[in-house]
Amino acid sequence: MEFAHAQDSRLLGHLFSTPAMKDVFSDTSTLRHWLEVEAALARVQSDLQLIPEKAAQAISQACEPVTYDLQALGTRIAEASHPLTPIIAEIENKAGLYGQYVHFGATTQDIMDSGMALQMKAGLALLAAEHEHLLKACLLQAKTWRALPMAGRTHGQHAVPITLGLKFALLAGEVHRHLGRLGDLHDAVPVQFAGAAGTLATLGTKGEKVRENLAAELGLVDPHGSWHTCRDLIAHIISQLAITAATCGKIANEVVNLQRSEIGELAEGAAPGAGGSSTMPQKRNPMLSQNIVALARLMTNHPSIALDAMMHEHERDMAAWTMEWAVIPESFVYGHAAVSQCARLVANLQVDETRIRQNLAASEGLICAEAVMMDLAPDMGRSQAHHAVADLISHAHTTGVSFSRVLNEDSTIMALRTPQQIAALLDPANYTGDAIQTVDRMVRELE
Repeated sequence: MEFAHAQDSRLLGHLFSTPAMKDVFSDTSTLRHWLEVEAALARVQSDLQLIPEKAAQAISQACEPVTYDLQALGTRIAEASHPLTPIIAEIENKAGLYGQYVHFGATTQDIMDSGMALQMKAGLALLAAEHEHLLKACLLQAKTWRALPMAGRTHGQHAVPITLGLKFALLAGEVHRHLGRLGDLHDAVPVQFAGAAGTLATLGTKGEKVRENLAAELGLVDPHGSWHTCRDLIAHIISQLAITAATCGKIANEVVNLQRSEIGELAEGAAPGAGGSSTMPQKRNPMLSQNIVALARLMTNHPSIALDAMMHEHERDMAAWTMEWAVIPESFVYGHAAVSQCARLVANLQVDETRIRQNLAASEGLICAEAVMMDLAPDMGRSQAHHAVADLISHAHTTGVSFSRVLNEDSTIMALRTPQQIAALLDPANYTGDAIQTVDRMVRELE
């Protein structure tokens, strides 16, 4: 069968997905988790003497996923216009005399939400593991290049010197914050068990205990109530996935820009022949980086869908709920692909130290103009020093001579500073501030 969605394409699927996350949200996994919830519910209810022990045994046996035909179930679900009733009927049939105890006191959303909760928890664990890889890659680059001066850029132009290590240390801090939030979300995923309209009226006084024990049985959190129409955690999770993808997009876009021919400071590490143009032999395209940017952009609309899906009506709203069935798996699949690819990108980056030094020197000292201004400020006042240096820069541009030369030819400047002092001020390595200390501190804290 041919597939229409990019993440399922046999030709391009690797760009949009990972096998591990696709497995978490596959039809096989979805059915397995629904059956797991139905079986766990029967066991919990048996322990609380709501249904016979033999019923729990029969239902658990009936919920073995290998005995189900996905294709046939899909056909029956389409015919029934209901996602779960054909599966419930199949469990009842397989459980024989004890089929009457299947789905006891539950509603469809209880089973499907709890199954999705299990999938999201597994997905969050995969995402956390990939974030660990990305964090380690950023920290390694930070340590390796902790003291390498490079041009810091603001508004697309040279600003002041930084170190390449600082760039990666700051990215590592961002990834670490994502990792903490993912861990918090993983530990907060709740079970859903609330009955027809959130009251568990069918189970009398034992409803709360069933939910509590079901949560423990499935390794989920007891929410102490219904979240049938309270979808804030779903929106939070989807938003966090989009935020992490945006970080990956930012990292990748930085590589795209720094790999530009006129800059050439970073490049994707690639196998021979990878990233080449189909027509221009000289090209080496940042294909991986650009794909990560595309994934990040694809994710930007997902939080808005999740926010829209929060606005359920009354105690159940199928239109809003159904939206989640599409946006949750897609967000996890795209999000995991983005982080996985970004970890590989950062780990294999190539750094051209020569080009970094050349670009740093290209302005002939102008990148250290602020250093000169601030050094003169105690003698001239900051504002006056700013004006004086700006005038000298204008003179350098007009005459076509270097900033260093106009400084050394200005009588006011030479009365205050020696040529040796001017040279030291114009050395980018002397004006990286606390960049190296920041790298060292962040590496200590984050490793």
